[in-house]
Amino acid sequence: MSLGIEDTIGYQHEGECCAVCGKALKPGEALATMHRSGSKLPICCPLCFQAYQQDPKPYLERLARRTLLQELRNVGGNTSGQSDRS
Repeated sequence: MSLGIEDTIGYQHEGECCAVCGKALKPGEALATMHRSGSKLPICCPLCFQAYQQDPKPYLERLARRTLLQELRNVGGNTSGQSDRS
């Protein structure tokens, strides 16, 4: 699985971000929140909502990649795929 820049936009902090465009959202600012497989997917605006409704697959795949990236950061902070062992 490869990560692109779009997989990290908006996900460098702990707050909510739009699942489609990555815009940082304040609490309660999301237009809608979709729930998929135990994950919340906040949507920021009507355009992002429409894009998600037309084809949710790329956004769900991006969520899976972002979740993996966050888990890797939590485990050791090493996302390069290299071991920290000397």
